[in-house]
Amino acid sequence: MKLPKPSKYFSLFLSVLLFAPVLLAAEGEGVAKKKTVLDIIHEGGAVMYILIIASVMIMAFTIEAIIKIRQARLAPPAVLAQLKDAIVSGNYPTAYQVCVSNPCYLSRIVQAGLERLGRGREAAEKVMGEVTAKELNGIKSNIQYLSVIGVVSPMVGLTGTVLGMIKAFETLGSSGAADPSKLAGNISEVLVATGTGLFVAIPAFVLYYVFRNRIQTVSVAVDSEINLLFEDIPFEQLTGYRLADYLGNASAPAAA
Repeated sequence: MKLPKPSKYFSLFLSVLLFAPVLLAAEGEGVAKKKTVLDIIHEGGAVMYILIIASVMIMAFTIEAIIKIRQARLAPPAVLAQLKDAIVSGNYPTAYQVCVSNPCYLSRIVQAGLERLGRGREAAEKVMGEVTAKELNGIKSNIQYLSVIGVVSPMVGLTGTVLGMIKAFETLGSSGAADPSKLAGNISEVLVATGTGLFVAIPAFVLYYVFRNRIQTVSVAVDSEINLLFEDIPFEQLTGYRLADYLGNASAPAAA
């Protein structure tokens, strides 16, 4: 599964930010004086500015996710190749130094496993699993906010709806039906705030699930490479092996 190009995301959110309010005001196209985007935002009240900030946050999290959630970023091919050469040859100190010099998702997990070589396969796999969970939590941290925005945005829009209805009834109560323009303005605020909340929430939810699935796909691919790296390590022969004893000499023998 390949992510769409970043330009597609930019187009999507710029459209949401700039043209959604215009679409929501489509019923007013027959009016002689067309409303600008700023006019529509002003009609929507304070909640519109909150929703605009939410749209900007979605764009920021999307750009960050596109940059971070790539297999080449989590497991750089050059680092993986160096680790394969070092581990296959049994040169574990060199493999450890490669991990320290190239911090990334792959190297941090492999480093944890190398530090437990002398404690057996089970201990190494356990600590690698713990580091993997920690790394994934870090990658998912900002993606979770997309889900939060998706949940909160309709509620913010609904708040604007309630405030607009209160104003509409206040207008109706004070001037009756004598001034329909004021009443129409309050109803417009209701519709714009509600619609914009939905327009912000929908892409936020879609992107959350896209990136969540992307994280799972990429992490499984990288974990598979890590399993291959440790698959042929003779843990039985390395019982009691202490990597720290050989870090000063990369050419030292693998086994204790």
